[in-house]
Amino acid sequence: MAQVQVACDKCGGTLVPDAAYCERCGARTRRARRLVRVAIRVELLFFVMVVAVVIGFTWIYASQH
Repeated sequence: MAQVQVACDKCGGTLVPDAAYCERCGARTRRARRLVRVAIRVELLFFVMVVAVVIGFTWIYASQH
């Protein structure tokens, strides 16, 4: 189980539980950075899947003519 971050890594200010940003300096918390990395990976995976489908349909269409 992950530990709750209680202090900002950048300024050392106290964080509200489950905060995404430090209220003092505006830096992202470790949890927020991790969630952003996961979101980027999901978006990239979705993009690759869409490109693969487009290439597949293009190949199928081209092979029929």
